[in-house]
Amino acid sequence: MRKLGSELREHVGQNSNGSKGKKVAILLVPALAAAIGIGAIVGVSSPAPSVQAAETVAAQRGIITVAGQGQIKVTPDVAYITLGVETRATTAKEAQSLNAKAFAAIDQMLYTTYKLSKKDVQTTSFYVQPQYQYNEKDGTSKVVSYTATNMVEVTVRDLTQIGAMLDNLSAAGANRIDGVRFDTEKQEQYELQAMEKAMANAKVKAETLAKAAGRSVKQVVNITQGNVSSSPIFQGNVMMEAATADKATSSVQAGEITVSTDVTVSYEMQ
Repeated sequence: MRKLGSELREHVGQNSNGSKGKKVAILLVPALAAAIGIGAIVGVSSPAPSVQAAETVAAQRGIITVAGQGQIKVTPDVAYITLGVETRATTAKEAQSLNAKAFAAIDQMLYTTYKLSKKDVQTTSFYVQPQYQYNEKDGTSKVVSYTATNMVEVTVRDLTQIGAMLDNLSAAGANRIDGVRFDTEKQEQYELQAMEKAMANAKVKAETLAKAAGRSVKQVVNITQGNVSSSPIFQGNVMMEAATADKATSSVQAGEITVSTDVTVSYEMQ
């Protein structure tokens, strides 16, 4: 630009007649107009930052986010009994043989008396291990016997017979009953019901807050589901005795299972 200005001044200085001066002036007008036009176009293409910020704030003010909780209590429809047989003998082979004989009576009870399916009885552990005796005098220890343990998990759907079944299994030779866990096989169905309650809870909260702000809820714009939790009832270390004519059947209470979930919901207000 400095070069162009100096050339123009030089041109004007060398030409003393008016016609040449006019010619230079006429050439300058289109150049200035072009420069002004470009400046105007650049200025229009970038909106003021304050306008954009105001629009963003306005959009954010129309959103309300709440948390909703849903919980239902249901009656258990299945029980899982952990039971087994523990035998001891002077040799590992003898301990295992005694265990197999005792467990045959358990199998007879489960499959014949209660007609359970094979898929409903699952072995959870089986092991044979030595039992040691420690000598305090010389600090040594030696094997004095062997223990064989066979544990299974039994799935029972007729919960009315749990007490009698535990008594009969104990009488048949089950000397380890580690616990009974009550649960449901309709977990997915109950989870959906808990979700519906959570959404209803979130809507009530959003409507209450919107009303307090002098507005109303228009529509859902975002949903985030939290974890679903279920609390089965567990009764551990059940101590059983063989049922006799003068003893009542063992009483085991199923109670209720709690299935709960939570959701985070964003609503647009109007």
